[in-house]
Amino acid sequence: MRLSERLSSETIGLACSIYLPLQVVFIPSLIPIEIMKLKQIFMLLGAVLLGLTACSKDTPNTPDLSKTLAGTEWEATVRESDAGNKSVVTTIVLKFVDGTKFTSQSTQQTIKNGAVVDTEVDDPEQGTYTYQGGVATLLFNTRDDEDDAIKLALPLTMDSSKQQLTGKAPESGTILTFVRKK
Repeated sequence: MRLSERLSSETIGLACSIYLPLQVVFIPSLIPIEIMKLKQIFMLLGAVLLGLTACSKDTPNTPDLSKTLAGTEWEATVRESDAGNKSVVTTIVLKFVDGTKFTSQSTQQTIKNGAVVDTEVDDPEQGTYTYQGGVATLLFNTRDDEDDAIKLALPLTMDSSKQQLTGKAPESGTILTFVRKK
């Protein structure tokens, strides 16, 4: 036999009046259904309050681009036309690994009459960079036409919306506009 069945409403009322003799208002006896309703209401209230506190400060995990480029990824696309309905589209992906290192990888697609006829993916290159006052200066080693090692610097300037880096390629003079991907 359960406790609720053993205690009748009269017993609960009598116990309240015995142990609380100074109480002015008589506490009516609570039946088990009302107790369950109160428990459910308090559990629902607790869940709602817990849910509201969980949403109080949702901050996105995006880096502050006024201080660092670490963890961001940028992409530039350069289209060069050749004679005879043929063009070469080069896509350069630039990833800033941490506060001083970056990697870049380029993909070249040869397009003839609207169809891709050849795709070349270059090996990833690594280098270092500095970032001050909205200007990122990329320093990387490369090889010239005679296969001699040379060090190049590529300054990229951040736009006001912090969504584009623009600079001029040191060898060809091509304007590169990197758009933020991540």
